[in-house]
Amino acid sequence: MKTTTIFSLLIIFCLKIQAQTVIEGSVLDAQGKFGDAIVTVTAKGTSIVLAFAETDTKGDYRLEVNSQSDSLTITAAGMSIGQQVKVVANRSQRLNFRVKEKVLQLKEVKVHAKKIRQNGDTLNYSVGAYQQQDDRTIGDVLKRMPGIEVSDNGCIKFNGKSISKFYVEDMDLLQGRYGLATGNINAKDVGLVQVLENHQPVKALQGRTPTDDVAINLKLRNAAKGTVAVNTMLGGGGQQSGGWGFGMRSLSDGQNPIGRNPLWTAEVVGMYFAKRRQNITLYKGNNIGDDVSQELTSHYSGINAVELVAFAPLGVVTPSGSGLPQKRTFDNQSHIVSMNHLEKIGKQSELTLNMSYLHASIRQEGISEADRFYSSNQRLLSSESLIFVTHMNNLSTNLRYNRNGENGFIANVLKLDGEWNNDNVHSQLTSDLTGVAPINYGDNRVYQYFHRPSLTVSNTMNLIQNYGKRTLDLHFSVGYAQRPNTLMVGVDSLLPQTSVHYNQELKSRNIAGDFHTNFTFHLRSFSLDYGILANASLHGIKTDLSGFTNLTANGSQNHTSQSVLNDLWYNTYELSLNQQYKFEQAGWRLSFTCPLNLYTQTLDDHITKNKNKYTRILVTPSFTVNYEWRDWSGNINSSYYKNVGDPGSIYSGYIMNNYRTFQRSYVEHLSETSRFTTSASVGYRSALTATFFRINGNYGRTRDNQIYGYEYRGATSVVHAIDKKTHTDNYAFGFDGSKGFDWLQSTIRAFGGYNYSKSELLIAQNLYPFHSRTISIGGGGTITPLEWLNIVITSGYAWNVSSIDVVNNYSSQTIRTATQRIKFNIFVTKQFTFTTIIEGNYNNFTEKNRHTWFGDMLFKYKLKHIELDLQANNLFNQQQYTRVNYSGLDIYSSTSQLRPLNIVGTIRFKIL
Repeated sequence: MKTTTIFSLLIIFCLKIQAQTVIEGSVLDAQGKFGDAIVTVTAKGTSIVLAFAETDTKGDYRLEVNSQSDSLTITAAGMSIGQQVKVVANRSQRLNFRVKEKVLQLKEVKVHAKKIRQNGDTLNYSVGAYQQQDDRTIGDVLKRMPGIEVSDNGCIKFNGKSISKFYVEDMDLLQGRYGLATGNINAKDVGLVQVLENHQPVKALQGRTPTDDVAINLKLRNAAKGTVAVNTMLGGGGQQSGGWGFGMRSLSDGQNPIGRNPLWTAEVVGMYFAKRRQNITLYKGNNIGDDVSQELTSHYSGINAVELVAFAPLGVVTPSGSGLPQKRTFDNQSHIVSMNHLEKIGKQSELTLNMSYLHASIRQEGISEADRFYSSNQRLLSSESLIFVTHMNNLSTNLRYNRNGENGFIANVLKLDGEWNNDNVHSQLTSDLTGVAPINYGDNRVYQYFHRPSLTVSNTMNLIQNYGKRTLDLHFSVGYAQRPNTLMVGVDSLLPQTSVHYNQELKSRNIAGDFHTNFTFHLRSFSLDYGILANASLHGIKTDLSGFTNLTANGSQNHTSQSVLNDLWYNTYELSLNQQYKFEQAGWRLSFTCPLNLYTQTLDDHITKNKNKYTRILVTPSFTVNYEWRDWSGNINSSYYKNVGDPGSIYSGYIMNNYRTFQRSYVEHLSETSRFTTSASVGYRSALTATFFRINGNYGRTRDNQIYGYEYRGATSVVHAIDKKTHTDNYAFGFDGSKGFDWLQSTIRAFGGYNYSKSELLIAQNLYPFHSRTISIGGGGTITPLEWLNIVITSGYAWNVSSIDVVNNYSSQTIRTATQRIKFNIFVTKQFTFTTIIEGNYNNFTEKNRHTWFGDMLFKYKLKHIELDLQANNLFNQQQYTRVNYSGLDIYSSTSQLRPLNIVGTIRFKIL
């Protein structure tokens, strides 16, 4: 037996050696000095390059190649050393080159390198093949690469799928906040962008637990490794109007231009990337409207931490989002500081610390108008002019240790997040009820103040260990969250001939713990996964509302002290037996999951003296089929999910969500929601032709045993949960595709979607069947018709309509929106770039601001170590922008005050 085992290991070892050859060495001159060189390997007698490597700062190189050839040709070449060739046997070895100084004479040739190379599940994008003269960061280049999509919030998708990991030199420094990398790493420092398909980040699960996840890895150039880089930007300017003075004007100034002179912006970014250490530390701040906090957005979690939700359904009525870039609508004073450090400990372990702090004050002004459905022949109209200021102080820390070995994995993550935020709003509200019995509710002055601090702390540990063909997975997470919030509102004559002051106090806590273990058996193409999950989540909710009197439909008061108080503990406990069965062979991956869950919910209401306990046995199966054949892939997924109870459906006292909405949710029966979903998709990706597309469709049905009903009291809505079964059907279809062309260095993209939903709405005790349809289509691309001209085009269109089934078949007006954007990059010289952007926005719903055009210009001049920029924004000096959207049967429009014509100059330079 022992002899057989040793013999088997020798065979495996020999096969591994045959599959991959490693050749490493150095390229030095006769004096032992090193220079820049490129080392390539080809099969003997051919010219196809199998692998290549640049020498590092010590003159060393390393090549990994898969070839069946008996001999390999290794070539070392450089501008100052000429070319040296050696033919060696196809085996791992050390091969050194001793070269003589020789100038390499180049003939006039044209080289057409592949922009995208495929190696198994890895696609390698050449950054230099897609980079344009005006691209500064790697994020700018990613937007040009076919198959890769970068959304406005920085989220990256590949062929329609969000990435699950982002690495720099195979290390996850930023733990999901990869905007810090894409927005700051210089494009010229990156050689390759690697897309890793079917990515399994845990080495112990590679070859055992397949995934369809996608990751991105940045491969840096040798010159960017092991070197401290510190880049700085300083800038200032002014705008056409807005007054002068540091800071922001007070709320009492009324309607004013967004922004205040003088304008300023600044940043300092330090970076270091080495084999055993990585660091990105930065400061950014400005008052020109740029959203510096976007880089701190976490796009994925480094580990599956316990879900913490401190119940807090409070908020202020604010100007609705315009959909425009923040720099057009925000009057801000924003600062962020972020420190991210990764240290390798040994060969398999890493220690990562991520810390960030945001301090910001943001002011918005605008008019929000609402056209709400009241009945089949009545509408409730309201218009509110708002001045909104928010102050934010957010601290986030993340400390992670992990050891990622071939036989075992361990990770521990400690997270702490604190927020000290508050909102102030001054507004003027008018409202009318139209139709058979019109009512005018007059003008109302409103003041809102919302103090909303929060604290969240959690610790998560994950342990994975292989025992032969079996795998043990242990996961433990515990956390605590709290929100002591206060919402105060003063309203002058909101209801007829009434002035009121509301004060909503809320103290919410959530204590949660999660433990689960899985044990996996691997049997050839099959794997059987069994586990136990134990979960507890405790919610403490305490509220007190003053100033609220609920008026019934006939005008009488329905108010007791208990009706505005809540003091309860709502707890859930789960004990589940998890079972999952997988099959993988010949491109097929099948998975069936069927957990059995013993679910218990307890309610202890100290106000009503109500104590309840509910126990349910839940079965939530899911089934997934994936198939891959060459460049094609397909996916079918079906799942059933049931949710029983939630903190938002168990409180008996009224809570002021905002000054227009008061809600109570408690009913005698436990809320139950069941959901069935199924989806299918077909995808194609070809590195050879740079073609990527995906088509998908899905259907979902949701059933509830409760429905929320609305009743209007003037401009105020009172929301109740009612015991009534209801259901919602959703249908969706979408496509997304892109293709790159060597011709004119161009990339094109097209996308579209159709969504249809059918549900029920309960308004004023009447039930209305409700339908909603949305169609969207768009496209764009980049093209370089001349060496000195690059054009980027994007365009999108959308149609939305809602309707209800009543006697007269009421249908709301169709809302049509469109956006077109064209960007011209003119490369006057290699140092000087001129950019102009024209953007058009259209909606058919409003006469005012139906068509809105924006223009921006940028002059960029690069010296050896300095970059000078001069940007002019809002060239047409637009003052307002209106956006329209549906929500159910209600139509909302938002008119935002805009930052006027402004000019900002900046200087960028490298300190180190």
